[in-house]
Amino acid sequence: MDLYPRDDKYNHAAAFALLKIATLDGEFYPGAAAMVTNFNPPSGDRPSLLPHREVVTFFHEFGHIMHNMCSEAKFSRFSGTSVERDFVEMPS
Repeated sequence: MDLYPRDDKYNHAAAFALLKIATLDGEFYPGAAAMVTNFNPPSGDRPSLLPHREVVTFFHEFGHIMHNMCSEAKFSRFSGTSVERDFVEMPS
């Protein structure tokens, strides 16, 4: 997870599949995914408290992460968020 803003980082939230789940020659390979956001960072002794819209964004992107991590498609071309455009937002 890359949760806080920094210089030269884009300004929207996103989820990325780093490795897709695969079973090759009978051996299972787990997937990996990343969530990138720009939530309010902590400062000094004040923690990062997420307003409601950031909580909604977190769970939306987490839905994409779960879609990637729990996919059981036979072909990687159809796994995770590699689905029809009108379905990609359903799990999130």
